[in-house]
Amino acid sequence: MKKVGIITALVAAAGSVGLLHVYLQRLEAEISGGPKIAVLVAAEDIALGTALTEKSLVVRDVPQAYVEQRHVRSSELKKVLGARTACGLKVNESLLWSDLAQFADHSRVLSGLIQNGMRGFALDGKSATFDGLLRPGDRVDVVFTSAEKEGASGSTVTLLQNLMVLSVSGEITRSEDSSKVSAARGSVTLSATVEQAQLLTQAEKRGRLTLTLRNAEDIALLESVPETTDKDLVNAKDRLDWHDRKSTMPKETIEHVR
Repeated sequence: MKKVGIITALVAAAGSVGLLHVYLQRLEAEISGGPKIAVLVAAEDIALGTALTEKSLVVRDVPQAYVEQRHVRSSELKKVLGARTACGLKVNESLLWSDLAQFADHSRVLSGLIQNGMRGFALDGKSATFDGLLRPGDRVDVVFTSAEKEGASGSTVTLLQNLMVLSVSGEITRSEDSSKVSAARGSVTLSATVEQAQLLTQAEKRGRLTLTLRNAEDIALLESVPETTDKDLVNAKDRLDWHDRKSTMPKETIEHVR
C-alpha cells in the first residue's frame, strides 16, 4: 500500500509539473506577443524604385501581436522578387505591401491598413508634433495627464504602450519627400483595440494625451510604471538644486607647510 501511495504521489507531482510547464509556456507566449511569424525585412538600405532581390531581403521572426495584414510574410518572397519599391526602405525595416509599387494602390485606403479586430483611433496632431517627423509605421506610447481640479493636483501616467501609427496628416505611407514630412503636423491615427479606443476616448475628456516615440526595434512593454505627480516634480527640483549648489561649492584645499 505504501508503494502504491508513493507511486500515486509521484504521478500527481509529475502531472502538476507538466501543467505548470504548459501554463508558463502560455504565459510567456502572451507576454512576448504570441507565436512568432516570419516576415521579410530590408537587409540593406533600399532606394525608391529599386527592384527587390533575394540579397536585399532577409527573414525575421516577429511576435504575432505585432504583425499586421500589410506585412509581407516570408512565404510570399517569390511574389515580391523583382517588384519595385514605391518608397525608400531603411535597413531592418519591415517590408509592407504598400511599399511595393505594383501593390501600393490596394493599400492606399486607411481602412485597408487596420488589422482584423483592431480599430483606427484619431488623435489631434497637437498630442505629438515631433517637428513633423512622426511617420506612418512608427510605434508610440500614450501618456495621459489628468486635469487639475479644485483642491487636487493633476497627475501623469503611461496609459498605453507600443501602439502603431497608421497615418499622419492624411499620409499612410512613409514618404521620402522631406517637404511632406516637415509639414506633417495634422491628426494622427493609431491602431488600437476596441477597449483601448474606449480608454483613449475617456482620457481625452478628462485631461491631455501626449505621444512618446519608440525606437523601431523596441517592442518591450514596461510593467508597473509609477504615476508622476506634482510632489515628484518638487522632489526632482530639490535634487537638481542640491546638485547645482554642490557643484558650485569651492573645493577644500590643504595648506602645506613649506
